[in-house]
Amino acid sequence: MLRLAFTPRWIGRFVLVLALATAFVFLSMWQVDRAQHKNDVQTSAYADDKTPLNEVVSAQVPMPSRDTDRLVEVSGSYVPEATVLVEGRHQNGQAGFWVVTMFTVDHAQLGGGLSGDKPVAIPVVRGFTADEATARNSQAPSGTHTLVARIGPTEAPEPSVGDKVVTTVSTAQLVNYFDVYSYGAMLFPEPDQRAQASGPELEHVTFHAQESGGLDVQSAFYAVEWLVFAGFAFYIWWRLLRDEYRRQTKDEHQHFVVVKKPGQKNLDN
Repeated sequence: MLRLAFTPRWIGRFVLVLALATAFVFLSMWQVDRAQHKNDVQTSAYADDKTPLNEVVSAQVPMPSRDTDRLVEVSGSYVPEATVLVEGRHQNGQAGFWVVTMFTVDHAQLGGGLSGDKPVAIPVVRGFTADEATARNSQAPSGTHTLVARIGPTEAPEPSVGDKVVTTVSTAQLVNYFDVYSYGAMLFPEPDQRAQASGPELEHVTFHAQESGGLDVQSAFYAVEWLVFAGFAFYIWWRLLRDEYRRQTKDEHQHFVVVKKPGQKNLDN
């Protein structure tokens, strides 16, 4: 069978299979890289450059994950009555509350071709405190402000646990509490923005980008699948070679049986 495999026709077929298998292996390597980095927060050369919020994200549409942790600048004013306390937050070993207030955005734009006459606001994490009374009494600064902040993704909604007390910062939930349009994001003011965000009663909250979620299972499965395809290509070539070899071997060892007719003395007559 080895001699048959080295004939020009079968060498040509092997080269074709080898090319296909190589392509499958490269596709598998690409899927492995995708599996390792799909959940990473994208970092970019402009991540620490201040960018106007309206150039990064539009209201009423999802925020691209690549823009998480971008440094943005936005002008507008707080809506003091649109404040919620987010319980179950921890900072410096203490359990407590985030104080989150909606911030109307100047020159805001709605995404997806939408239009409307309601204010457009984004939740701002103004600070943290372990004391509920302090959180409730904290007042957002009045007037117009320009905030420099990190942008973070909105969270999944959970049932509220009290009067303007929630467990997650979900803009899908907040727009039901307050008559506004909003973004699929929230803002974490920079440390030097205390005067534009909160008073001394609240501790500054730093945004921490989510760590990589590890391997993406679907992409890892596809990587294994491409390797299986590569192995299957070689298997098909081997099966075809084996069948051809067996056919030729059978033809070479074929035997014929000659039967004489009754009364026939030899085969020549």
